[in-house]
Amino acid sequence: MAAKSHRALKITSIVIGAIVAVALIAVVALNIYMRVAFAPFFDRAESPFDIPGINTGFVPQDLDHVEADDSWLFSGYMADHSPSPIYRRAADGTITKFYVTLPDGSAYDGHGSAITTNEQYAYLACEEGYLVIPMDSLLFAEDGACVQAAEKVGVDFSPAFMNIEQGQLLLGNFYYPNDYETPENHHITTPDGTENPAVMYAFAADPTRPGRFATVPDNVFSIPGMVQGTCTTDDGRIVLSVSYGIAPSHLLAYNVNLAAPDGTFTTNAGDEVELFCLDSRNLTDDLVGSPMQEGIESHDGRIYTTDESASNKYIFGKLCGAGRVYAVQLQKRYPMVTRRFWKATETVVERPCSAMTASKVSRGSR
Repeated sequence: MAAKSHRALKITSIVIGAIVAVALIAVVALNIYMRVAFAPFFDRAESPFDIPGINTGFVPQDLDHVEADDSWLFSGYMADHSPSPIYRRAADGTITKFYVTLPDGSAYDGHGSAITTNEQYAYLACEEGYLVIPMDSLLFAEDGACVQAAEKVGVDFSPAFMNIEQGQLLLGNFYYPNDYETPENHHITTPDGTENPAVMYAFAADPTRPGRFATVPDNVFSIPGMVQGTCTTDDGRIVLSVSYGIAPSHLLAYNVNLAAPDGTFTTNAGDEVELFCLDSRNLTDDLVGSPMQEGIESHDGRIYTTDESASNKYIFGKLCGAGRVYAVQLQKRYPMVTRRFWKATETVVERPCSAMTASKVSRGSR
């Protein structure tokens, strides 16, 4: 009997050892694959710190650098549908977690798809608009505290991403066929023949209310599908973070000539504003990265990324270093021409399109 027990224990040990060995080989192989398949991204990337809350059920969606105290904010949602926290990483690395209450006093349990700040306010995406939170209350929030949103501002759609760039508020929607549809008038055939299925609104600063933005967009950008975040580079290009599922992520950089609109766009409220199409005519960089990159932030000459694949909801990113913030530098290009925002420093010659009228920009179908 003892001999049989010893033999059984030995066999069990061998089986467990084989399983552990296979698992280790799989992890090593996954890391090698990631570093080889996405070498252009990782060759340019630095990894300054971990994504806070990544092992607690938090699913990160966006990040924002706060100039006032050199801290970082992270928004997202909880996989168990409990109230959605905001994580704040101080300059010294201290982590604080707090929550947001809506203007009516109820808890915010939204997707946390975007957070962005200026000196006066933080802006947090919610259903059909965004919440406005005074920065004073946010900067000094203690761990576990609740921060009250002062107002909800309505928008034509529920923002999937949002960022304040050069004094303008940029926000847009997310398209993926069948699962995440967008309105028919957001499907636009661009001058190069591409059908873009989503839009990004650009709201100018409200001169009568410091830190706030106009309710009518200054202009609209036609964008591709699956956009998770946006920011601008130091040389003035618009960058989009594009990803969905386990497919590779993309950082797309566009050098848009804002002196030459591609037509006009009519909002749900009936406001007709200038339209600019992001397509192959103005695409300058396509940096391919690992799956599930989400919101992005431009800071100190680099693009900072966050990734949801290392959350407890998806797990696999834990095995290949996706639980950290990565910062990459895009290749330098020519500065873009602007009219209302982003200081113009050089004239960029683009394919002529200034004579294009609204009738020449067709609305495609889903």
